[in-house]
Amino acid sequence: MPRPTGQSATVNPTYRRSSRIIVSDALPDEAAVIVTSEQTSQPSIAIIGAGMAGIACARYLLDGGFRPIVFEKSRGLGGRLATRRTDHGLAFDHGAQYVTARSPQFRTFVGDAIARGAADYWRPVQRNGADVQSDEWIIGVPGMNSLVKPLAEGIDVRLACQVANIRRHGYRWWVETVDGAVEPIFDILVCTAPAPQAQQLLSAEPAIADALGAVSMAPCWALMLSFAMAVEAPFDVRRSTSDDLAWVVRDASKPHRSSRETWVIHASPDWSRRHLELSAADAVQRMVELLPDAVGMPLPQIDHASAHRWRYALTTSPLGRAYLCSDDRTLFVGGDWALGGRVEYAFESGRAMAEAVAEAALHLPR
Repeated sequence: MPRPTGQSATVNPTYRRSSRIIVSDALPDEAAVIVTSEQTSQPSIAIIGAGMAGIACARYLLDGGFRPIVFEKSRGLGGRLATRRTDHGLAFDHGAQYVTARSPQFRTFVGDAIARGAADYWRPVQRNGADVQSDEWIIGVPGMNSLVKPLAEGIDVRLACQVANIRRHGYRWWVETVDGAVEPIFDILVCTAPAPQAQQLLSAEPAIADALGAVSMAPCWALMLSFAMAVEAPFDVRRSTSDDLAWVVRDASKPHRSSRETWVIHASPDWSRRHLELSAADAVQRMVELLPDAVGMPLPQIDHASAHRWRYALTTSPLGRAYLCSDDRTLFVGGDWALGGRVEYAFESGRAMAEAVAEAALHLPR
């Protein structure tokens, strides 16, 4: 009997042209439970989105013998684990600022990333003058998207390939991109787009679309600045739940970053909603005007300023389970918004969907 939608206990399925499938609730080198199958061919699997959820799902599937294809509308990996680089050698982590690791699986993943040199601990001075005393804040090296890149090794990722339309064809799925190309038909489809975008793509699946409608996500304007001189602020991080600027960070305070004086500022959800349709140039101007009060001092000359609008940045009302799936278990939908909004939740959602996809592959309609 299939598991209830969104519940998951195992990962790392191995699917081959044989009668064995290894299923484990740990990482690939710890597989423990054996299940048998009569399947003799590999299902085709499409994954929409190359953020943490999509890449984690693809990683576990690839390690288990599947060959998923990942479609990503951006030119790079990571989703909101993003690093913006300029022509002048500047770099800004303008999306997720750090990750925390609480589950055993994500702790193992982060520990491996640190051992490889793809991650490190960040202990900034906060506004009250106290250093972060624990190892809780972890950042990618040399940028936040470095956390995702090792996971993507060997995966067929189609960058700058935005999915415009999804159509059911019996028990299978057509995927059409914005350039009009129709990809090969897929047995299983996994969508990790932000919930409002997934709802639009899957409007022809009313049960899924209705459930996605319960998820709420807030926008965020991100400002990226470089100064000609050091900013003599007595902190590296200032956070506020009441001011228009919710996050002010000396990005250069992160390990293995440039020595240039780079800062990232995130506007609050309320401010971002009120100014959602500003041009990037206008967003820069208005946020720069707010910054001296937030820092508590006049600012030196700005030598770089740019802004990025994250239309779906923060999960305010999560789904409350790891994923959704169709009754025939050929469609799976998940992401960080499913469980809460932290990067770790995206990892857990992707991991849970990979296990569910592997199990569903045993029972595909033929």
